[in-house]
Amino acid sequence: MNINDGGRRRFEDNEHTLRIYPGTISEGTIYCPVPARKNSTAAEVIDSLINRLHLDRTKCYVLAEVKEFGGEEWILNPTDCPVQRMMLWPRMALENRLSGEDYRFLLREKNLDGSIHYGSLQSWLRVTEERRRMMERGFLPQPQQKDFDDLCSLPDLNEKTLLENLRNRFKHEKIYTYVGSILIAINPFKFLPIYNPKYVKMYDNHQLGKLEPHIYAVADVAYHAMLQRKKNQCIVISGESGSGKTQSTNFLIHHLTALSQKGFASGVEQIILGAGPVLEAFGNAKTAHNNNSSRFGKFIQVNYQETGTVLGAYVEKYLLEKSRLVYQEHNERNYHVFYYLLAGASEEERLAFHLKQPEEYHYLNQITKKPLRQSWDDYCYDSEPDCFTVEGEDLRHDFERLQLAMEMVGFLPKTRRQIFSLLSAILHLGNICYKKKTYRDDSIDICNPEVLPIVSELLEVKEEMLFEALVTRKTVTVGEKLILPYKLAEAVTVRNSMAKSLYSALFDWIVFRINHALMNSKDLEQNNKTLSIGVLDIFGFEDYENNSFEQFCINFANERLQHYFNQHIFKLEQEEYRTEGISWHNIDYIDNTCCISLISKKPTGLLHLLDEESNFPQATNQTLLDKFKHQHEENSYIEFPAVMEPAFIIKHYAGKVKYGVKDFREKNTDHMRPDIVALLRSSKNAFISGMIGIDPVAVFRWAILRAFFRAMVAFREAGKRHIQRKTGKQ
Repeated sequence: MNINDGGRRRFEDNEHTLRIYPGTISEGTIYCPVPARKNSTAAEVIDSLINRLHLDRTKCYVLAEVKEFGGEEWILNPTDCPVQRMMLWPRMALENRLSGEDYRFLLREKNLDGSIHYGSLQSWLRVTEERRRMMERGFLPQPQQKDFDDLCSLPDLNEKTLLENLRNRFKHEKIYTYVGSILIAINPFKFLPIYNPKYVKMYDNHQLGKLEPHIYAVADVAYHAMLQRKKNQCIVISGESGSGKTQSTNFLIHHLTALSQKGFASGVEQIILGAGPVLEAFGNAKTAHNNNSSRFGKFIQVNYQETGTVLGAYVEKYLLEKSRLVYQEHNERNYHVFYYLLAGASEEERLAFHLKQPEEYHYLNQITKKPLRQSWDDYCYDSEPDCFTVEGEDLRHDFERLQLAMEMVGFLPKTRRQIFSLLSAILHLGNICYKKKTYRDDSIDICNPEVLPIVSELLEVKEEMLFEALVTRKTVTVGEKLILPYKLAEAVTVRNSMAKSLYSALFDWIVFRINHALMNSKDLEQNNKTLSIGVLDIFGFEDYENNSFEQFCINFANERLQHYFNQHIFKLEQEEYRTEGISWHNIDYIDNTCCISLISKKPTGLLHLLDEESNFPQATNQTLLDKFKHQHEENSYIEFPAVMEPAFIIKHYAGKVKYGVKDFREKNTDHMRPDIVALLRSSKNAFISGMIGIDPVAVFRWAILRAFFRAMVAFREAGKRHIQRKTGKQ
C-alpha cells in the first residue's frame, strides 16, 4: 500500500488490506488478508474473518492492535475502525508488514466473563508463581544475585555501586529499577517484548516490589491506592531529552484507562490516541539531542468514578518553547507541523495557502552558526541551511497521519484548513523584513512589500492596517494620540512577538478542543464524586552550550520538583520517625530551598528583578546583570564570570549552569502590543479574531450559544414555511 501519492480523495475512498494474525485460533494460518475501507468497523472485519477461516460462530472474538513498544495489545471495540488505527502507524510499519511484527492486528477470543483468552497464559502464570514459592521455601536454589532490582537493597550504597548495578541490569535488558517507591527507567532505544498481556496480567493488583520492576506496577499501585484510600494520585515523570518520558507517559495512560475496561480501549483512550500525534506535531521538534523532542510539558489527568470506571480526562500544557518558532540553534528545526504541511499539502492547498519550499522561509532556514540577523538585507546566503529532513522520515505520510488524528479528535475539514492557513500566515510573517529610510534616522520601511498582501489575505485583515501595525506604534497621552515609528530592532521584535503569540494561541486552542473531546457529561454533574490519577510529563534538567531564558524556567521548575521530592522523601519522613520515637541515624540531604529563594523569593528574587527591568524602557542586558550583582553578589548559589561576559551562573541541585542574559527581558515580556491585538481582532476570520486576547473557554461557549440561536431561528423559519405551504394547499 503506497501512501505517498494521491490526495485526500484516495485517502478517504480507497480499499485497504488488513493482515490479521489469528494465532492458535486458526492453526496453520499465519495471517489472513481482509479488504476494508476507512470506515469499516472491527465487527465487520471479524465477521469477514469468521467466514474466511470457518471459525466457530458461537464464540466471541475481538481484534487487538499491537504496536512496536513491546507488544502491548490495545483491544478494539466493535465500532472502532481498524484502517483508521493502521493509518496512524509510521510509514516503515506500513511498508514492512510482512517482515516485521512490530505493528500488527491479532484475532483474540473473549471469555464469558469479558476477559481475553490468551491460551497458555494462565498456566504460565501458575508455573511462575509455583517456582517463586518453592524458592522462598528453600526447595529450589535461589538464583545467583548479580544485580539488585531495588537500589535501596545495595549492601554498599554509593555512586559507583549504584551506576554499576544499573549498568549490569541494562546489559540483561532489565531497563527498570526501583529506588523504594521510585522507578528508574533507562531508554533501550529498541523493541523489548515486556508490555504484552502476559505482563499486564502479572502485575494486576500486586504490591510494589514483589515482582520485577515495571512501569505497569507503578500504574497498578496508583490505581488501587486511589480506589482503596479514596484519594487522588499523581505520577511524576522527569528526565533528559530523549530519555523516553513521552513513551513512558503513553504506557501509563494506556494502562490506567485499560485497568477499568477489562482490556478494551475506552472512548477516552481512543481520543488520547488521536490527540498524541496532534500534540506531537504542534509541540515537538528536532533538537541536537533528539529528533522528536517535546518542547512543552504536559499534565494528563484521568478521571474515574468511585467504582474505578474511567469517566474522562484532561490535558494541561506548560512552558511551550515559543522562541523556537522564530529562532533555532544549529542542527535544530522548528516545530514538526510546518514541515508536514509543506511536504504533504495538495496542489490546491499549496495555491490556497501560498506555500513555498522550507528553504524560502526565514523561520525555517536560519543559519544559526552566525549571529541572528535583524533585517533581510543582512541575511547571509553563503552557507547551507542546517537541516530540513531527518533520516528515515516521511513527511508526506506524517501529514496524512496528522490529518487523520485531527479528524479522530473532532477537527472538521473547515477547521483544519483554518489551522493550516494560520500556519502559512505565520511563516510568511517571518519573511517580512525591514530597512531604514534614507532620509530619516528613526523611520523604517518594509523592503519586501509583496509579502504584505499574502499575510493580509491569510489573516483576513486590511493590508493598510497590517502595514501600520508592523512599522508604527500608537501611544495615547493626555488628550493626544501619537503615532511613532519603530526602530529597526523594535520592529523585528514586534513581528516575532506577533508570530509567537499567534502560534501560542493556536496551541492553547488545540489543547482546549482536545479537552472538550475528552470531557464526559458526567464530569459536569455536581453531585457526582470523582477520583483522579494525574501524570506529569515535564522537561528534565537542561544544560546546553548556550542556555537562555527557556532553560532558566525549565530548571527552576525542576528545582521545585526536587524540593517537593526532598520534603516528602526526607524531611517529612524523618519528622514522622522522630514523632513515633524510632531510633535511627539522621540522613543528610541537599536542601535546595536557598536556590529556590534566590530565583523566586520576593522582592529580590531573580524573577522579580527581571520583571522590574522589563518594565523600564531604557533597561539593557547590562543593567539587568548589574541589578543581579548588586542584590546577590554575596549569595553562594550565584556566580558571575570573571571576564566581562553577559552571563551568570546558578548552582542548581544537579550542578552549575551558565545562563546568557541576552533576550531575557524580551522573552519575559513576550506579549503583543495593543495595536497588533486590535489588528487581529478586526480579522474577518472568526477563528483568528476569537483566539486573540480572549479566554478560549469563553470563545467556545459563545460559539455554542451562537449556534443554538442560529438553529432556533432556522427551525422557526422552517416552521413558518411549513405552515404557509400547508395553508396554501388548503
